[in-house]
Amino acid sequence: LITMNKQTFGLFVLAMLAVSASAHLVSLPRQQQKVDLDLCPLCVQFASQSMSQLLNIILNAGVIGGCGELCGLLPAKLEVTACTLLCDIVGVDAFIHLVQKADLDPIYMCELLPACPVHDCSGNCVQILDTVVNPAKGPQGTVFDIGVAYQVNNQTSTGTVVFQVAPPDEGEPLGDAELVPKGFQPGTYSAHIQLEASPSEDEPFSPGSYTVEVAVCQGECGSKHPHSAIYDVKRTSFEITAQ
Repeated sequence: LITMNKQTFGLFVLAMLAVSASAHLVSLPRQQQKVDLDLCPLCVQFASQSMSQLLNIILNAGVIGGCGELCGLLPAKLEVTACTLLCDIVGVDAFIHLVQKADLDPIYMCELLPACPVHDCSGNCVQILDTVVNPAKGPQGTVFDIGVAYQVNNQTSTGTVVFQVAPPDEGEPLGDAELVPKGFQPGTYSAHIQLEASPSEDEPFSPGSYTVEVAVCQGECGSKHPHSAIYDVKRTSFEITAQ
């Protein structure tokens, strides 16, 4: 089994979120909080996909006259629209500064904008109550339901619930993450993902024990920027059996 402390888990998550999600992971409708439509989810999605491109544009474009000129250099129409909307909130000079300051941390960038709320919490803010996998074992092709229940004691900034599944053969871990745009609010909540263990070129799902780790974080798990913290990490496992 793979053992990770909070710092190691956080570094893994930052790397994991930089690559595309595995086709084997299917997110379920799972957020318990009522979240009104706002700019935070749009901003985080945009920043996750486009911050690297924006940094390259800023470094190579020279003098930029306005938000339309900066954002118009992005390749996709939807990216241009989202970028212009967000940039117009603060103006092009401030927008360029915060993109550079955020250093590829999407949530932190959106807090600087500010599109995402900041309610820093310290102490016993969030506690994971239980993690469970159902079924606990099964052959290749089984759909495993992975769930977590957690207790929020105090309001936090924008947060994330992150799932990591580590194969027994030291293969590439699988992962999924849920954004909590308005931050964790006091109460008891749950989150779930489904993992379909059908072999593919990317993941053979060999028989063995698979370690599951779940983290509840303020901001990006593992980020060293302000308004970021790993509140709790819990571990469980499931087994893929031989046919």
